Amino acid sequence: MVPLRLTAVSDATDAALHGRVRLVAPSGWDLGMAELPFVLPPGGYLESSLEVAVPDGAPPGLYPVRAELAATGGAIPASWHQTVEDVCVISVGVHDDEILRMVAEPRSVDLVAGETSRMSVTVGTDAHADLAVEAHVISPWGTWEWLGPNIIGGVVPARGTVELEFDVAPPAWTEPGRWWALIRVACAGALVYSPAVAVRVRHER
Repeated sequence: MVPLRLTAVSDATDAALHGRVRLVAPSGWDLGMAELPFVLPPGGYLESSLEVAVPDGAPPGLYPVRAELAATGGAIPASWHQTVEDVCVISVGVHDDEILRMVAEPRSVDLVAGETSRMSVTVGTDAHADLAVEAHVISPWGTWEWLGPNIIGGVVPARGTVELEFDVAPPAWTEPGRWWALIRVACAGALVYSPAVAVRVRHER
């Protein structure tokens, strides 16, 4: 059994916060519960403990347990209804597994102003459960309006890969030039950075 402690904290100062924490375990794992409702007093916090049973015969590797917190009720700002997630990764046995790794790096982009292209990166996980990933494109000032969106999300399936794509769409009036861009991907506390690649904009072929 693996002990797991959950703590939920409220930044609200004038009202109680109602919500729930949904627990997502690897396939075949028993958490003893799937959801924990809560009512947090203004500025308060609550703690809860549970024990995670590791199935007999589980292969060595990384097993994420995801805790998804969602506030409920209509007396809070709309932005507070966004789900917040934390991840506890349980390591079983001896292994060389990685929670997040680069599979395919982005390629340089060369295009005419007014055209649209794509920049992508592929990441993978050795974990035995699906994981949410968040990717940011990082580039110099002057490219932010046409290289994006700045941030995208996705799900990398258990022991699988996911491709994350960004648009490169310089307007027709963009001055010719050469810039750089890289992609940063975050997942369950892990970060990977792609190499920086060239982004070249021309006015004619």
